[in-house]
Amino acid sequence: MLERILPAGGEFSSATGSVYEDEEMEAARRMLEQQTGTSVPTAEMAESLDRFSFPHIDVRHSVPPNADPSLVCRYGVDKSWLLQTTLAKYWNGDASSLVGEFQLAFLIILVGQNFAGLEHWKRLLHLALGCIEALEDGAFMFVSMLKTLNNQLNECPKEFGTSVLDQDNFLAQILTTFVLNLYESEIQDKRTLEDEVQRVRDTLAERFQWVLPSGSQIQDEAGVEEGEYAPQIVD
Repeated sequence: MLERILPAGGEFSSATGSVYEDEEMEAARRMLEQQTGTSVPTAEMAESLDRFSFPHIDVRHSVPPNADPSLVCRYGVDKSWLLQTTLAKYWNGDASSLVGEFQLAFLIILVGQNFAGLEHWKRLLHLALGCIEALEDGAFMFVSMLKTLNNQLNECPKEFGTSVLDQDNFLAQILTTFVLNLYESEIQDKRTLEDEVQRVRDTLAERFQWVLPSGSQIQDEAGVEEGEYAPQIVD
């Protein structure tokens, strides 16, 4: 894994690039085209040995090709189809390799203060914990991801954990979504996963004074919000 992902020689810095910088440049090009109404040529990506060879994880495109509207709605939210196809494409279906790469991305963040490592870490976490159907296929990968995440939250500097919690509210959103999906599921290993979630919840509270609600609390809050904005019947 190290030889596949790290630049030649295994050395990297905060400036080491990846496919995610390419993605940002392409997004900026498209935005400029929309704003100006003119064609903007695609930037030539400079050949560089100072790049991580991360697989490109795009959680925004998680729907099967030529999907009907019902599948578009389902997999636009549920990342299970994307998880299965990504596992097969990049890791030969081996979930432990994905978890290992999640840990490597974290080390790249801590050692190199590198944006690419942070972006890959976030996308792998979203890919795994954004699943609903895949929960029923087995709890192994999700238990491993939660154990690894909990270890990372315990090992990282407090200021790093706080910034990740605050940045775009990403970690709060993905954990809240996973907790609700798990609460509403009927999987066999539910208790095992709930125990791992509780360990993460305890770490967040003890180290970062952040409260991860329970599934029932999230569901109740969602019901209140839905009721507030539900259509009103007028006599």
